[in-house]
Amino acid sequence: MTHSRKLEEPPQLIGAGRSGQVYRIQTPTQTLARKVFYGETLTHIIHYIFFGAPNPYIWNEDAIQSAYYRRKIANDLVQVWFGDRLQVANAIATGWDEDTKAYLLDTEFVTGRAVALYQPFRRESRDRDRDLEHFSLVNQIMLPLQRHLIQSGLDGLVWQAGKGNPVAFNNFLLVDITANGCQFVWIDLESGVPAIVPLNSLSLVGYYLPKCFYYKRALFDDVDIPKLKDYIQTRSTVIAETLGKQRYIELLENVEKLGIHQARWKSLGRFDSSIQYQLKKEKITPEEAEYYLDNRLAWYARELKRFIAKVFVKLFIKLPHKIARKVLSWDYQRLARSVFKYIVSNRYRLNISKNYVTRRIQKWVDRDQLRQEDAETLLGRLHREHASDYLNDFGVHIALKILVKVLEYILVPILYAMGYIDELLTGFLMISGGYMARTLYTGMRSVEAALNQQEIPWIALIVGLLPVVGNIAYPCQMIYSATGRRGKVAQFIVYDTLTRLGDRLPIWGGEDTLTEHYFNALGDRIIHGLRFYGKQTN
Repeated sequence: MTHSRKLEEPPQLIGAGRSGQVYRIQTPTQTLARKVFYGETLTHIIHYIFFGAPNPYIWNEDAIQSAYYRRKIANDLVQVWFGDRLQVANAIATGWDEDTKAYLLDTEFVTGRAVALYQPFRRESRDRDRDLEHFSLVNQIMLPLQRHLIQSGLDGLVWQAGKGNPVAFNNFLLVDITANGCQFVWIDLESGVPAIVPLNSLSLVGYYLPKCFYYKRALFDDVDIPKLKDYIQTRSTVIAETLGKQRYIELLENVEKLGIHQARWKSLGRFDSSIQYQLKKEKITPEEAEYYLDNRLAWYARELKRFIAKVFVKLFIKLPHKIARKVLSWDYQRLARSVFKYIVSNRYRLNISKNYVTRRIQKWVDRDQLRQEDAETLLGRLHREHASDYLNDFGVHIALKILVKVLEYILVPILYAMGYIDELLTGFLMISGGYMARTLYTGMRSVEAALNQQEIPWIALIVGLLPVVGNIAYPCQMIYSATGRRGKVAQFIVYDTLTRLGDRLPIWGGEDTLTEHYFNALGDRIIHGLRFYGKQTN
């Protein structure tokens, strides 16, 4: 087993995914990216279901060695396939993290960024060409890479290369844009979960399920060693010419070592994996492990008891305690004052809206999706444009919805039961209360805007009359405002709101995923569509 290097300074957390946390490590000789493997509750459950224990990279030495040699093999083959257009963050060392009691993998540290998102300054930001970067990564890197991996027998890596897996989009960093195109680095090759829930059902039926039957298990970073050897042998001349004789020999040796470690890792059954995990985590002693290996029923009884105890503690002790502590920690007097000011003070609501937009702008800057000078421009315009006003008004509509629902389900039935209103009026109030309240508020805001010679929110006024969808009145107004010449702030709010939907989508969402980019592009299409509509109507 290889070992990690001595540190020169404390590790710096730079990212986290479903399989581990990544730290920037400075050694006396170089900068490394250190991936310490771990798992969340959901990923643990998935691994328990399919393999009997959490992610094997956490606790299985053969698994971490397989990851090490698989990266080295991929590094060589990717150079043959793509030249300098794509590289792999090559494996350097493996080790054991005593603090978390988990294995780690040191790789090359890569300075790069994620593919750019659409944002209000896309035309001014020549170094943020989203269309070029997105097209290059998907069509010139990921799709060809998937085909190469399948042909070479690196079947499990196809998941991390993005086949049916939109989350894999953030496994690649853009490092440079040259006259010959974009250059990327593949930074994450280790899966966090088995390849069982691709977003594309055709990928599930056409690739992943057949591979599960072939390997007789859920596909999890599996490599078809005989197929890989045959692939390298068939293309030995080209590979040797590209890599050089010495690297070609090392490639063959790495394939042999991968075969040995993967065979030992994959031959471990569910029962043995469960015991070995607990032993590696020092939750049982070697003597207990020997006992349970000979007494399967005793082990299952222990695990069932442990599971029931853990669920009971979380649901009936920790969760109620957490809720009670949260409720008791609230300052109800301050909350009441804030609610009162939010209701009566337009300036207070506007300040809340502006603070919200300011935080979101900074978030985009922190993600390197917005240049600092563009952020300063947005902040400067925040006081001149009215998109934040509309966000404020949207909050009022939501508050009105809550108030109207209380009136509809409590006050109106009481008035009907007491005989103050008849069935017809009761039905009318139950149906029309929402849009009546929205129309009254938006009408008042329209009059105020007209008197102040500001933009009249006529789209919000019309959409607010609609049942069910009326609460999106001011978001629609924000989108329309984003089509104007001075609508940079409104555009940003639209981009940010839709992008966050992609970020928060369970399972397939997240930052810098294809899902996030899809919703971000949807916002761009809406803005351009309304801009075209505005030109036609003006």
